[in-house]
Amino acid sequence: MRLLTLIVLAAWVLAFFRTIVNLALIPRLRREERPAREPLVSIIIPARDEARVIERTVRAFLAQTYPHFELIVVNDRSADATGAILRSIEDERLVVIDGEEPSAGWLGKPWALHQGSRRAHGEILLFVDADVIYAPDTLHAAVATFEQRRPALLTLLPFFELRGFGENASMPMLALTCFTFLPTWLSNRTRGVALAIGGGTGNLVLRDAYDAAGGHEALKDSVVDDVGLARLIRRSGGLTTVVRGDDLVSLRMYHGLREVIEGFTKNAFAVFGRNYAVALLVAAGCVVFHILPYALALTGDRISIATVIVITATRLILFRSLRYRLDNALLLHPVMCAIWLWIFLRSTWLTGVRRKLLWRGRTYDARHTRFGADRR
Repeated sequence: MRLLTLIVLAAWVLAFFRTIVNLALIPRLRREERPAREPLVSIIIPARDEARVIERTVRAFLAQTYPHFELIVVNDRSADATGAILRSIEDERLVVIDGEEPSAGWLGKPWALHQGSRRAHGEILLFVDADVIYAPDTLHAAVATFEQRRPALLTLLPFFELRGFGENASMPMLALTCFTFLPTWLSNRTRGVALAIGGGTGNLVLRDAYDAAGGHEALKDSVVDDVGLARLIRRSGGLTTVVRGDDLVSLRMYHGLREVIEGFTKNAFAVFGRNYAVALLVAAGCVVFHILPYALALTGDRISIATVIVITATRLILFRSLRYRLDNALLLHPVMCAIWLWIFLRSTWLTGVRRKLLWRGRTYDARHTRFGADRR
């Protein structure tokens, strides 16, 4: 047991320093930046039953200081007031598409994005989810960064709005994954497909690179199409870059713990290749590296107490940088990991064993889906 606790402590010490390196080396969008040239940007938003947020999202994009853009919203067969809200907004830059039902073999979101891309005229395409809010200078800053770094795809990392216990306890796992568990800084310094990072908070991609890679037709069965797009671009030889946009880009991804669990159940098992052996290792690792140190610390085990201190320090540094509540950094790590262990087990059961994937009111056979641009 002593050897195991030492390994866990060593892993968290490495994670602590990885967090510092990521925070230091991942570049940021700067609102004052302006590009030398202002190409047409086509903003493409898939919207299915987004009545509670779609007007705020659309009006935020229409308020951009960047002058050359078109905003394409695909109303993906919404059963709520999404369509009526979109039709009530009068602006010549806004194009609303009444989406068709997905063709055979397509998932709903990639199909909606594909329909939007066919109507787009921009040199740069911006694929972004319907619940993401851009500050007025975001497009200017993003296009300037695109111009300076010259990737084929640029991904913007956001600020997550967290409300209530469930969201504050669970959602920081996304930040920890990006800044603590992964060498995200290295993603900008390599062309490795496995390290490609994409996000529904903003994937800006050159139209030529998008078409050359096969577009969303190559991602039609992808449950994590945004990461899939970054992998697809890299597989086609393009460079992808990730930047912090948390001063300019924000979203409240889910409302309450139930939505968090439902939302991530669809793809948690797919992230690990729908492999049951890997699933078992991931579940065991969650217990050993994230929950066991707290249990052993209660018994007075000094190594585990040291591990808990390192975990807490890591969370404090990250949460302070990302403007999350610091009391949650102190108290909620084992709670967060228990929630995600449940999400992962639930995903393995529902999408793996029962082979049923539920996504935005549609049901799919999970056997015919995949994580992203991975090969079968």
